[in-house]
Amino acid sequence: MKIIKQLFLIFLICIAGELVSKILPFPFPSSVAALLIMLALFIAGVLRPESVRETAEFLLANLAFLFIPSGVAIIDKYSAVKGNIPALLFICVMSTIITFAAAAYTVTAVIKLMERGNKA
Repeated sequence: MKIIKQLFLIFLICIAGELVSKILPFPFPSSVAALLIMLALFIAGVLRPESVRETAEFLLANLAFLFIPSGVAIIDKYSAVKGNIPALLFICVMSTIITFAAAAYTVTAVIKLMERGNKA
């Protein structure tokens, strides 16, 4: 029953993210809106991370299964994509490199800020 409650909370926040993205006058990803809502709930103390931790860890551990439908859809639409494979591969490689670089610089900056805070 605990897992169902946690899953219900996560889905409820996802639905709230969908509603927020529909209401906004500009395009905004509903998944990002849901994450921001969850962060706000955590910061406000309305929701504790422990109240969704078990289900969230399960979903993260099995994240690969959630990509199966998109992989099947790409294979299903292969004829429409086959002329653009080099461009798609280039985009995938470049976005991976940019993501890694952004993550590395962010971690480095956070570590420096934390070290500066410990010295004070």
